[in-house]
Amino acid sequence: MTFSSQQIEAITRSVLRELQSRGVAVAAARSTGGDNSVTPVAVLPQKVITEDTLAVADAAGRSLSIPVGAIITPSGHDYIRRNAVTISSGVPSESGANGVLISVGSCSAASSAAAAANWTVDSADCEFDAAAAANSVANRQPVVCCGRQPSIIACVVNRNSSFRAAVVAQNTDIGLLVSAMNPQVICLDSAGWTFSELRRLFRQMSATGNGAPAGWNEITGGVR
Repeated sequence: MTFSSQQIEAITRSVLRELQSRGVAVAAARSTGGDNSVTPVAVLPQKVITEDTLAVADAAGRSLSIPVGAIITPSGHDYIRRNAVTISSGVPSESGANGVLISVGSCSAASSAAAAANWTVDSADCEFDAAAAANSVANRQPVVCCGRQPSIIACVVNRNSSFRAAVVAQNTDIGLLVSAMNPQVICLDSAGWTFSELRRLFRQMSATGNGAPAGWNEITGGVR
């Protein structure tokens, strides 16, 4: 069966409308060559690309464009290999956000509070992926990592002497913590936190710079 150029165009428009109805952002379609076929290129804005991210975007067999500097987790790479996904990097990272929340597992309260504070919300497959993603953006924006094992995330982040990560609880004096070490990365277990407490935390993080306090010195070899 052969199709006219008008029929191909109509089919392409129908596919694009279906993708958009599913919440998938789609860039301008590009021609693939002499067969006059057209492949839509999906745009993923997330800074951490996981298997779940790709599955939700129905990425199998498609071309995807991701932000410059985005992290693809090991499960994401496995999905890409298994499903013949083509990845290109070129989508500008969001610049208007006040910070980045990286969640491991379900952190619904933290995600809602982050969105209310105009933070970008991303996800990671495990604590080690969350730490890698935090290290990729913490020199530009404050980061909060949410997961069941926040101490692991903080420990991995702190292996890099360029970053300072701290674990906080509801009773942590954030003002005292900032004056002592001004962490670029805050790690927490969202269980027990209220929406208001989390939103206040995000706003406090947004208001601080990322420079080390006066007198703060990193000692090489993993010991402070």
